[in-house]
Amino acid sequence: MSARFRRLLSLTALTLLAASCERISVGSEIAGELHRGRDYATAITARGRDTTITAESTATVVALTYLERQRLGLGSPFLLIDDALNDPRVADSTRRSLAWALLARTLDGAGNDVSPLALDAMGVPSAFNRPAGGWAHLRLIEHAVRETDNPRAGELAVRLAYTLATSEHLLRADAPRVATAAAAQIRDRELAQADARELLRAAWKSGVDPLVLLPHWRTARRFAVEAPLMGTLDRDARLAALQLVPRLLEGIERLGQSDDRGEDTRGEILSERSAVAMASVAGRADAPPEAPVVVTLAGLGGRLLGSAMLDSGMRAAREQFVTGSRTEESLAAEHALVLWRAPGVRVERATLMAAVALRAYAQATPWFPGDGGPTDRELAQRYGLASVTFDSDFPETWKPYYRGTLASALDDLRRVLPSLDVSGLHVQFGESPMGRTALAMHDPRRRVLYLPPATSAGAIAHELAHDVDWQAARRRDAVRGDYATDRAVRDAGQGLLAVSMRGLAAASAGAAAYPESSLPPSRRPTEIFARSMDWLTAASLAHEGRINGYLSSVQDGVLTGYVSVTPPDARGDAGVALVHILDDVSPLAPSLRTWYLSRFGPGRAPEPRELVDRIVEAPLDPAGADSGMSVPRLLEPIRRMRDSLAALVLDAHACDADDSGKRERMEQAELQLIDLAARARTRGLLRRLGSVIVVDSAYELVPGTRSDTAPFAHACARPDADQPPFDVVAPAP
Repeated sequence: MSARFRRLLSLTALTLLAASCERISVGSEIAGELHRGRDYATAITARGRDTTITAESTATVVALTYLERQRLGLGSPFLLIDDALNDPRVADSTRRSLAWALLARTLDGAGNDVSPLALDAMGVPSAFNRPAGGWAHLRLIEHAVRETDNPRAGELAVRLAYTLATSEHLLRADAPRVATAAAAQIRDRELAQADARELLRAAWKSGVDPLVLLPHWRTARRFAVEAPLMGTLDRDARLAALQLVPRLLEGIERLGQSDDRGEDTRGEILSERSAVAMASVAGRADAPPEAPVVVTLAGLGGRLLGSAMLDSGMRAAREQFVTGSRTEESLAAEHALVLWRAPGVRVERATLMAAVALRAYAQATPWFPGDGGPTDRELAQRYGLASVTFDSDFPETWKPYYRGTLASALDDLRRVLPSLDVSGLHVQFGESPMGRTALAMHDPRRRVLYLPPATSAGAIAHELAHDVDWQAARRRDAVRGDYATDRAVRDAGQGLLAVSMRGLAAASAGAAAYPESSLPPSRRPTEIFARSMDWLTAASLAHEGRINGYLSSVQDGVLTGYVSVTPPDARGDAGVALVHILDDVSPLAPSLRTWYLSRFGPGRAPEPRELVDRIVEAPLDPAGADSGMSVPRLLEPIRRMRDSLAALVLDAHACDADDSGKRERMEQAELQLIDLAARARTRGLLRRLGSVIVVDSAYELVPGTRSDTAPFAHACARPDADQPPFDVVAPAP
């Protein structure tokens, strides 16, 4: 037997062995590629942990950075693979090895790691228990997300349970936000793993290279991990989530008895020299900044640098982490570096929050410096723009990218507002007159849209809403330099626009979401309109299966992005008021208008999150206890809200024609959720007051309860959801 034949036989045996060891049936060729991809990932990662790597080893450092981005969950793994296959810094053979490594790790569920340190210090210390460590919270959240058939159902259960535990004063105020981010990362890991299985099976059955098929699946928006989150879960998934909440809440309560306080993982991190090399290569790439990274870290910079325990060296390292993290690639490098110089809970939380914010870019198209894009003239001809200009110091290689993002934003906004006309609008890429105090800016006097390169992506929907408002003022009132919504309210008009705008303002007063990275937003009508339009834009694109992170950073009602946004109120009054404003200034497509009213207008059934939020945010008067107010009277607002929400749930399900038994199970699960929320809010209030009173059976939710104080009007009682809610929006005397 010849040596060549023996080598061929050995290679065939190894390939067959790899195929037999693969957990899914994908054939020997694909199994062999996956096996080699794992070996490549292991070898590159091992290089990253020694001290020999240098920035001159560009291909190796680039590959290491891709693997670190995938480990941290910085972007969709399929977008990362798409990027790797097009990266001009590495040779074709290296691109394929790297792409297979990323695909194999995705299939193995090896990405989207959440550092346990990010989940530390979430509990409230008490005389009975110490706060649980991050490892305990991480295991609980991972188990919850994996327990249900749909990872999004487990994620919803985590959101609800951690909100209830915080209301019960078991966890600190920021615990739901951190737990939600962790659950989002784990959810995407599970979704991506299932996506990888489907991709590989389809490639095997069709005889197509998976790496060739992958970009086509991305274009067709077939990957669940890249799908929008705004859509309502189906009934089975919602029921699974609600049934999991009580057990998860009990698990959180037991965590204080755990001795698991976390552990040191420094032995697993990349070497400091590798981190320096990664930062150097990322800097040389000179890629355009990514707003989800820049804005998120800038917003958390105060916390990162505010610890009194930081010495000058650690403070400098943290400052470099914040200012040096401009892209996914540089964030991966700076994170690896700061772990050596100034690690901590806040570093890991900031990285986690940035990773979650990057999901708004899930459907983006790969782009590298040197790639093309539309020209200024093409933009002007296609959209009627008066000009597209750049600051004098704007990098020339970035210009095609930013022209492309503008075109993408305008195209997708036209899907929402078919009559959108930006003819005559000036667009300036660069710093705005407001400097760093504004992510982007619309100047009504000169009709200029200022788009700073590092912060404007995700804020474009908001600013273009101002331009729609500006055009309405010119068309309706023949004035320039003002907004129609401001004028309608300021002049105390009685027309539909003025009345609907006052209704939108009234309905939005308690619904605005204020991210930590922004100041409390103005109550000006044009700002309320723009924030509401931001939500409508993201929701409408999601209805079509689309995400556009350049246009809006909104993901769903909890992950509202880094731009101030106003989700619709629970009653639905804001939804119908916004639609009537748009009827007057820039109508929605008819089918989209009908859908939005049914989804966010009056008569809609509230989502589980809204049921919980209505109770945990019900206004109370804790000071009343000091003035002798009885405990039952102090807790009366909680009881009233609980009963009114129960009435809503019962009325909503009375309209449901489903007689399969699922309707009754869902009704009971929602009633139980309302009861859990009422009990958690009550216990939390009593803990804060130092009371030892036990919440007894008087707080049981009785099926069949009715109340005249229901904060919602269901469709069965109010079928005319398309009519303006004049009872809400009528001018105040």
